Amino acid sequence: MSFIYKILKHLSIICISIIFFYGCSGSNDNNEIDSPLGNLQFTYLQDDRILYFAIEVLSSINRSPLESTILYWYGTDTTVSPDNLLLNDDGQSGDIISGDNLYSLKVLNDTIYLANPISLDDTGKVHIKFQANYGNGASFALQDSFFLGNIIPQLQYIIAPDTIVRPSNNSVIFKVVKAKVHDANGLDDVRRVGFVSYHVEGDSFLNKGNLINLYDDGSEVIIYEPNFTSGDSIANDAIYSFRVPIFGSGNVDPSLQTKTGTFNWIFDAMDMSNTYSDTVIHTVVVE
Repeated sequence: MSFIYKILKHLSIICISIIFFYGCSGSNDNNEIDSPLGNLQFTYLQDDRILYFAIEVLSSINRSPLESTILYWYGTDTTVSPDNLLLNDDGQSGDIISGDNLYSLKVLNDTIYLANPISLDDTGKVHIKFQANYGNGASFALQDSFFLGNIIPQLQYIIAPDTIVRPSNNSVIFKVVKAKVHDANGLDDVRRVGFVSYHVEGDSFLNKGNLINLYDDGSEVIIYEPNFTSGDSIANDAIYSFRVPIFGSGNVDPSLQTKTGTFNWIFDAMDMSNTYSDTVIHTVVVE
């Protein structure tokens, strides 16, 4: 019995040593906490000039509640001082569902609201840092970058007459219309520029609603035979032009008669990704 007792005693000491040095199976080190941040989201709503941010955040860590979720917005330059923006989960300011642990924010892409807005020339990536702060002093951060993708074209200005007086005879005159276009992806990304003409009194579109194209060809291209060109001054300068014919009141041919009244000329540009600029409306009165 003495020999068996010694063996059992020796085995018990070994087991205690194993438990002491290696711990119990399945035990966790409470000092190691996974990041409570996940599912980062960023969207640039170009048509509305809105930036949208969102991130999923755990509501508590080790029974300590979440106190704030902060976004540091650098825009396209990581060397600048970031905008500090507070995200929320209360169904306001761009947050859709209250209390779903998705902290969100929508902010206008404007210098009034941001020190680092996206400019018309910006391409490539934007840089963001999310930070969650808890009541026990714990802080967790996650940084990421997002591609802006295709940037829609912009109409910077329109040059067109406010009033057009038709010739009193059967002749024709031409009024040059111009539109300055900018595309951050380059001039080669502009597919077309033009406008449609809406007759206010007639409540209808002229030219069957078809687009009247503007050209940036320096008048080097013959659009209609034998020698009709766009009237554009300089090729590839991002100023698109067209000579709009105005027929005199003496013309009896219906196809050569220019309507009188108030017209809304509705301009836009489209890029190679088939995305559109904002429209610009110019009102002209034909007498």
